Amino acid sequence: MNLTIDMPWQKDLSVNHCRMGPKGNWRLKDHVQAWMDMLAWKIKIDLMQTAQHMMWLPGDSPINVVVDFRYPNDQKRDDHNTYKILCDAVAAGLGIDDKHIRISTGTIEIDRDNPGFMITVEDSK
Repeated sequence: MNLTIDMPWQKDLSVNHCRMGPKGNWRLKDHVQAWMDMLAWKIKIDLMQTAQHMMWLPGDSPINVVVDFRYPNDQKRDDHNTYKILCDAVAAGLGIDDKHIRISTGTIEIDRDNPGFMITVEDSK
């Protein structure tokens, strides 16, 4: 079973851009949290529309997430910072702990007209 979500490009989508919140707690910047919420809700809606929401219960096998990057330019980036954001958002959308997620890179290309991410979620069963 596969679920594919196309997400728009977001600048500075990284855990490196956290801010110190009240009481010394770290929190994500607002634009990063909003992007994560949008991805989580897209996953929830797609699962409910296809009646697959009961299929994504955590078990012995991990959930595989493949990310295809469409960058707006050829600037160097650290994709590993983006992975943490993606894992947390996918886990929230599926209602599981992110320890069940295995993430990998698909394609990386430059797309100046339509930058973004193609995120494919699949169970390994």
